[in-house]
Amino acid sequence: MKKNKGFTLVELMMVMVVMAIIATLATGAAMKSIKQAKEKRIDSTCVALKMALVNYQAAELKWPMKLKLENDTTDTVEVSGENNKYVFEKLLTDPTKPYLDPSALLTKVDGKVMPLRVAMDTKSGRAPFPIGYADPSDGNIFRFFKVTFNVSLDTVSVAR
Repeated sequence: MKKNKGFTLVELMMVMVVMAIIATLATGAAMKSIKQAKEKRIDSTCVALKMALVNYQAAELKWPMKLKLENDTTDTVEVSGENNKYVFEKLLTDPTKPYLDPSALLTKVDGKVMPLRVAMDTKSGRAPFPIGYADPSDGNIFRFFKVTFNVSLDTVSVAR
């Protein structure tokens, strides 16, 4: 009796199962790496925004917005949500002193997420724009950076 050369259906199915398991593991690892990269980018943007604020304060000897009212005794001023546009407005609008490069930043204008540079070009660069990021877990959710000034220590922090 002559034996057929080739693979049986069971052998082919086993190879397919092993390949599916390997593909599932690789996809999970790739997704985790992508999410971590997005989180690192957001964290580095926080650092860049903080450094721009510190550079502004060092050069101008004041923060880009008024932090205290008369008779106000609070030590911290927190600016969050779309209101962060008032913090970053002066850093973006002075062409002679570029404290902040809008090329890698995102904003949300009229419900539409777009690069800050595009928003500034299309809106003539006049309106203040809030700065934010796409949530790494769900890219459809757009969040804004939170800026906290410590008035007594004269420091600033930027967080997600």
